[in-house]
Amino acid sequence: MSFGILCNGKWFTRESFFSPSKKVVKNSDGSTEVVTTYTDKEIIVYYHVKRYLDVEESWLIIENISNHTINIERVDTIFDEVNLNHKKITYFESAWGNEYQPIKKKITDTIILESRLGRSSASIHPFVLLEDEEDLTLLTVAWSGNWILRFEPSHDALNISGGLSDWQFSKLLLPKKQMESVHVLQTATKTKDINVVSNQLSRFGTDIWYPKTDQLKQPLVEWNHWWTYEDVDINEEVFKDNINIAKEIGIDVCTLDAGWFGPSNKNTEWFDWRGDWELVNKERFPSGIKHLSAYVHEKGMKFGFWCEIEGLGKHAKIRGKLPSLPAKRDGKDLGYVCFGNPEAQRWAFTVLDKIITNYQCDWIKLDFNLNPEAGCNRIDHGHDAGDGLYEHYQGYYSVLNRIREKHPDIILENCSSGGLRTDLGIMKHTHLNFLSDPDYSLHKFQVFWAATILLAPSNALHWIWSKSRVNDEGGYPFPPLDLEECTKKQLDFHMRAGMLHRFGFSHPLSNYSDQVVQKLNLYIRFYKEIVHPFIMNGDLYRLTGQTINSGIDGDLWSAYQYVLSDQGKSIIFSFCMDEINLERNLLLHGLNHDNNYIVKDSDSNEVGMYSGKVLMEQGITIKATEKWESHILLVELEN
Repeated sequence: MSFGILCNGKWFTRESFFSPSKKVVKNSDGSTEVVTTYTDKEIIVYYHVKRYLDVEESWLIIENISNHTINIERVDTIFDEVNLNHKKITYFESAWGNEYQPIKKKITDTIILESRLGRSSASIHPFVLLEDEEDLTLLTVAWSGNWILRFEPSHDALNISGGLSDWQFSKLLLPKKQMESVHVLQTATKTKDINVVSNQLSRFGTDIWYPKTDQLKQPLVEWNHWWTYEDVDINEEVFKDNINIAKEIGIDVCTLDAGWFGPSNKNTEWFDWRGDWELVNKERFPSGIKHLSAYVHEKGMKFGFWCEIEGLGKHAKIRGKLPSLPAKRDGKDLGYVCFGNPEAQRWAFTVLDKIITNYQCDWIKLDFNLNPEAGCNRIDHGHDAGDGLYEHYQGYYSVLNRIREKHPDIILENCSSGGLRTDLGIMKHTHLNFLSDPDYSLHKFQVFWAATILLAPSNALHWIWSKSRVNDEGGYPFPPLDLEECTKKQLDFHMRAGMLHRFGFSHPLSNYSDQVVQKLNLYIRFYKEIVHPFIMNGDLYRLTGQTINSGIDGDLWSAYQYVLSDQGKSIIFSFCMDEINLERNLLLHGLNHDNNYIVKDSDSNEVGMYSGKVLMEQGITIKATEKWESHILLVELEN
């Protein structure tokens, strides 16, 4: 393995250095870390390769050992030449409400994948699948800002390089100072099964990478007001009415999203006042947030709270109080707080600490709703003109770490216009990742199928198909789902789609009939008692191809299997969206060929017995009678 560095106009790779030294460290987490030191006249490079059971992590630290400032213009964490060997690549393009659009190609010409919007997955997701005749490799850049991966074929070789994007980037490194590259992770399998590499990365995430909190061992189900009420129709009375029903149906967390803050005016636009987090809109919430939090806690539930701590609205008064906060590029205001500025880090930590303490928050939803692009180039922030975005994310990570250290029981949810900043960089500092703003079921399947290549389902949050609010023009951000209008099969379908991961609602609970409320209670009980242990501890297998949210392309059946191999148990979810092909044969995974298994349909309670060999090699056939029909099968070893 090698790296690439452009320093003072000179290109360095591993081969540029003489007599490197190597140190091997056995870590307490079971990993083996190899640190190779490369020395030149002006720089030392410490190249780290950390090997876990199935995952390899690499990064480098560059130190200026000269007596003058050096200029770092490009840092490739990986710069390797491999056999071209009929390589194929799969990656996923992204946009708001259209995350995880699949692209599959043979690598015959140069392919450069790059984020230049300042959010890791705003235009393209920061991971790829590489397949050849022997292996399937998953490669991901663990970084929340701009990144790049280059695939450049030459004769029979393929050069793979990348890490931090070099677009509009440079860093002035003072004598004796260091810079750490972004981290790159990879895992591979010779089975060429996407489920194998995704499960390897998921287990690594839950065992090693993601922050831990005992709170998330619980099967927490969330209610959030946003899509039904947005910031226009939410108020204290509406929120409390929904809290009352939330308790009744088994909700565990009630989250107050945007709309709670700003001047006391019913028509306050939340986006314009981000930054003035001490302001509570008393017209909407006359008793204040403490009262609302206490009301939630009195009902025995947790209180969730939304805050876009990086955002800076155009009317925010904090601009005048702390003029050093705004990120600017060439003098133009970028609409966010530059965390590359140490003063901004101190301010943000103080604000979040006060919010959590004063409002007794159990859960913070951290949003970010703009594209920083190349980021801030102010030179009075403690960063250079060329590394503002790089230092912003380093500063943001640092603030999140401090918050978790002071509030170890807090749950931090990562959200950025839904799923537009989803990466393993942010997931080393937050507990949950919100998958996408829209949650209609076709879109949910598109997103879930691909997002869980990178993320463990236990750390992925999405809601069932929401009842979105009609806007002033009579339209919707996406079609609303009214649970009162669903047939039994439709309600089963959409509720079960929501159960595939961390589970939540954005519905007008207080408007629903007693009959619907009772049904929701049963669904939540089923999720908590039956499904949640699989999501927390099971391996996930995709039994069908990826559904595409158009409902035209892709697979019109969506099926998944969770396996608790140590208990000999599985649960299978299947969803039919096909009006013509109403049967589907599914080959199961993770069973023992020689054992017999009992398979039970959770709807009909019909039971069959099959050998593991039959279930994995011949499969089991699911028969639907109509489109929008779902099935759940429970599989366990015969006693």
